Amino acid sequence: MGGAENQSCRETGTVMRSGAPAQVLPVFRRHPETGEPAEGELRWGLIPHYADARPHIQPIHARAETITEQRMFRDAYRKRRCIVPMTGFNLKDQNGKRRVISRIDGAPFGVSGIWENWKDPLTSRWERTFAIITVPANKLIAPVHDRMPAILHNSDFRRWIGPEDDPHDLLVPYAGDDLVVSPPAGKSRRRP
Repeated sequence: MGGAENQSCRETGTVMRSGAPAQVLPVFRRHPETGEPAEGELRWGLIPHYADARPHIQPIHARAETITEQRMFRDAYRKRRCIVPMTGFNLKDQNGKRRVISRIDGAPFGVSGIWENWKDPLTSRWERTFAIITVPANKLIAPVHDRMPAILHNSDFRRWIGPEDDPHDLLVPYAGDDLVVSPPAGKSRRRP
């Protein structure tokens, strides 16, 4: 991505280390004019291109199962997909305890997303925003949460951000053989 056609997130050097909704974070996307992979910083929380005012709710997630049906997501899914690089993500379990899911080797990975370009009618400034796509949890994550981000294999990066209208077959639970669930860093790791 960003000149690194089929490279892994580790090789590009751009990774979301920690992020929260409404923050500007790095993503990879297809440049709308050149069609080439491009790196950019977009704000997490999707604003659809057709919104005539800043919405109060700006989704940070889009469900893979309904992404092609919901007006808010379907155009971005067909035309503006992105990859969000990260080293891990947080989920809260049924008891409200935060868990961190990352690769065993600590390497970064790419998560599927969609992005939009919205013009603020009050300022006339363009704002690029994104949402992460979620899928049902895999066997490793299911005891913690029922959903997880749609993690992409490095070999699928170019296809995901490419011109194909519907690469929905990539939106499946990641097998997870190379993932680990752990408490947040700095927390006690006492045995139960």
